[in-house]
Amino acid sequence: MMKKVVIAGALPPPIGGVTIHTKRLISLLDEIEVDNTFINLRPRKNSGRFSFKLYIRNFLYCVKLSRKNILHYQLNNWIEVAILSLLSKLVDGCVLSTIHSFRPEEFSLIQRLFFNIGKKFIDVFVAPSEMIRVKLIQYKVIDSKIIVLNTYLPPSEIELNEKVPDELMKFINNSKKIVVANAYKLYLDHSNTDIYGLDMCIEACARIPDISFIFCVPIIEDKVYFEKCLEMIKTYNIENRFLIYNKNISLVSLFKYADVFVRPTSTDSFGISVAEAISCGVPSIASDVCERAEGTILFKARNIDEFLEKIKSQKDYSNKNNNNYEKEKYISKYIDLYNTIAK
Repeated sequence: MMKKVVIAGALPPPIGGVTIHTKRLISLLDEIEVDNTFINLRPRKNSGRFSFKLYIRNFLYCVKLSRKNILHYQLNNWIEVAILSLLSKLVDGCVLSTIHSFRPEEFSLIQRLFFNIGKKFIDVFVAPSEMIRVKLIQYKVIDSKIIVLNTYLPPSEIELNEKVPDELMKFINNSKKIVVANAYKLYLDHSNTDIYGLDMCIEACARIPDISFIFCVPIIEDKVYFEKCLEMIKTYNIENRFLIYNKNISLVSLFKYADVFVRPTSTDSFGISVAEAISCGVPSIASDVCERAEGTILFKARNIDEFLEKIKSQKDYSNKNNNNYEKEKYISKYIDLYNTIAK
């Protein structure tokens, strides 16, 4: 009999690859009747502000429920997962951590310390790609502790058929060819590079006159850079062809209107949104910084000329919203994953 699965993480909003994956994983486990409990480690008050009191309560509840069960951590905080894994071990729990993002070169001394603690007490590291597996090994994670399993899970019919806001529909109806891109949040990395490539999308829109861009980003972390991007759009005189949508939206609901999806990230672990677009029949162009879903059109990261050529090469595409996937394949993968750690 499979052990109870305790999923520790966060759900939308905000909408991002991590929260979407967690939401779909819970739905998948419910569908196949695997005993599971979700615990929110990013709780908010009615005002929308983070609740530290609720967080402490939920954190301790995670530890309690993990006793002789499986704790599956679904966030990107090494301090948090290290402490959770240590405490769970004290109550005979098994701990998995899905590594949605792994950039150890940016770790602070404190993060590096807790990463080293986590290495000892986490039972299984779920790497979304072979590249992440290799990187974990380079940082002394034991190879036998790592399972490669990409984080894409198929969207539900509710997600696919969610109503697109009127603001977006007006923009879509006034456009010839729609290119969609997304980001969890807008920010620059330690080298001042735009992680999600909004700058490249603006440049592409300016240099290809017959396309319009919808760039979905629910969180603006770097407001100074955001203002700079708005100024770029104004300077290029493409305000009527470039829309930055700063609200939560089901990305897959947009794909029925998209001609192309792009993900010009400077770093990535897999890119769930790329797999989503392909499953919906939308040509998907992405940087070559990691392994991508089968069928992805790759370009060299941060190479604007190659990025432009890939977009230009895409003709009008009418075979949209196929939603091609084998749900049974994903079900069996997660059953195998939890059965493996339960042994």
